[in-house]
Amino acid sequence: MGCDFSGLRNRFAKAYKQKAIDVQTNMLLDYAPKELKRAYEGKTFKNDTMNLADSYVWVVYYNGIVKGSGYLWAGRTAGTDSSYHGGKVNGRELAQTFIDTYTPNGGNGWELVFAATAPYSTYLESGANGRKFFVLTSIFDEINIDFKGKAKLSKIISY
Repeated sequence: MGCDFSGLRNRFAKAYKQKAIDVQTNMLLDYAPKELKRAYEGKTFKNDTMNLADSYVWVVYYNGIVKGSGYLWAGRTAGTDSSYHGGKVNGRELAQTFIDTYTPNGGNGWELVFAATAPYSTYLESGANGRKFFVLTSIFDEINIDFKGKAKLSKIISY
């Protein structure tokens, strides 16, 4: 009597691979909000209206599909919109728009995105009145250390 176990092996391999994907995804979903909080704690700007803080967001993608996202805090903190170049800025709305419209870099695997979506965040990071401020970049080196150089890190200047 003979038995063919090739299909069984493929089923176990597929289940094992999916389990590994789920574990890695969950680790990133746990990591992301903590790292976003660490970025905010490392900020060097004064947050007058709290709209910049409300614009902080993280998103985890796997193969281009959103697996989870979140903000710095559960609800909107700003009591009023801020003004920037004559327009109103609602940080939480901008963060949600980012989640809804950002296109992942594609490819296979995970993409973890951190963003400060208020338009003046890039102005602060690039330099305001001769002085640069940390908005998100304070965590760039820490993320590289956490992933032991095995992650490809890029910086989005503006969105």
